[in-house]
Amino acid sequence: MNGRLSDCARRWGRTTALIAVAFVAIQSSASAQISVDELELHIPLKRGVTTVSDVFHAANPAAAPGQATIVAQDWDRNERGDNRYYPLGTLPTSCGSHVKVFPSVLQLGPRSTQTVRVTIDSAASIQTNCYTILFVETPPPPRGSNGAALVYSVRYGVKIYVERDLPLGAEVENVAIAPRDDKAAKGDTSLKQVVVTYHNTGAKQTMTHGTLEVRRSDNSVVTKVNIAEFPTLPGATRRLGVPLPRLQRGKYVLLALLDYDGAEIAAGQVDLEIP
Repeated sequence: MNGRLSDCARRWGRTTALIAVAFVAIQSSASAQISVDELELHIPLKRGVTTVSDVFHAANPAAAPGQATIVAQDWDRNERGDNRYYPLGTLPTSCGSHVKVFPSVLQLGPRSTQTVRVTIDSAASIQTNCYTILFVETPPPPRGSNGAALVYSVRYGVKIYVERDLPLGAEVENVAIAPRDDKAAKGDTSLKQVVVTYHNTGAKQTMTHGTLEVRRSDNSVVTKVNIAEFPTLPGATRRLGVPLPRLQRGKYVLLALLDYDGAEIAAGQVDLEIP
């Protein structure tokens, strides 16, 4: 398990954008909220291997017994990078019935943990890389009789990446300047941003980072703006808003350089003139 178990205690209950909290107005009651130690599993596919698997762990830190159900769905991201969820088998990148989870219903005693095994069946028949998300959800507490209160159930999403070692590819489709504020003062570049449209043209998710270089007409560099690392699924497009610094009057070339760990750097540029 690559040393994960020894690290579990440090990770139980960590919060990320994948945790969905559903609030309901019902009786306040003691209820165990089960957490998980992994929010992503990367399962490599290799030639000639028909079955591959990995595990994560669920924990019940409460003094009362807890339970949770695990349901598989498809997922992708929109152009801003926000997650979107669909019924299993909806997307062409779905792992569909290849993903098997055991157990799919968790019954945990007080202050206990349980191993969940994720198996990829018939792996040789998977033609392209595929992606699934496993929602681990605890039920809401039962209704009581002493009045209503605001309680919640927690849903963790464990993303499953099933990928062969396929070529990476990407391109910058467009670079444009847009206002960050409709009331921006004329000539104030700090109230503008550069919108970079990035397209993953390869067959595998890319983890991309880069810089926006601000250059003068003589090609000298005025400044650089860091572009933090972001993920993009194969075939997907991301639109990145990169804030501009305050610049003096003059003509500039804004050069976006994105490193996706491929054979080349994806690049694009746009001209800017400040009167």
